[in-house]
Amino acid sequence: MRSNSRSVRRRTSAAALAALLAACSGRQAGLAGQWQLSWQGRIGTEQATLLLRPSGGMLNGSLRTARGSAPLAGSLQGSRLSFTVEFPGPPAYRIRFSGVAQGDQIQGEAQAQDAGGRAFAGHGGEVALDYYRWSAVRTLTAR
Repeated sequence: MRSNSRSVRRRTSAAALAALLAACSGRQAGLAGQWQLSWQGRIGTEQATLLLRPSGGMLNGSLRTARGSAPLAGSLQGSRLSFTVEFPGPPAYRIRFSGVAQGDQIQGEAQAQDAGGRAFAGHGGEVALDYYRWSAVRTLTAR
């Protein structure tokens, strides 16, 4: 009787683990597609298009603005995501985005990283905020 109850517990644990992995995998796959990203910049609302391609715990894709497109790379943990976008400049710089996805929306913070060893300077050379709040809304789902 004791070994039978152990066997039932193992099967129940295995089923629970499989369900959890499927739920996490589905949530990550649910991020795949095109998103409209917005943030409040110094000169008003700025926008970009995100193309997200999750694969396991990794996140790849691109960020496209009116000035061009740049690749992104990052990671996923459940509904939390983070990614970095490298901009060629001049001067070259990068922005680290982090956020939480809920359905067809993502909200988070973006932080400019150093530009050639100096503090990130915004338009006109002023020092930019340490971080910006951003949000994204899904515009297309990947097939």
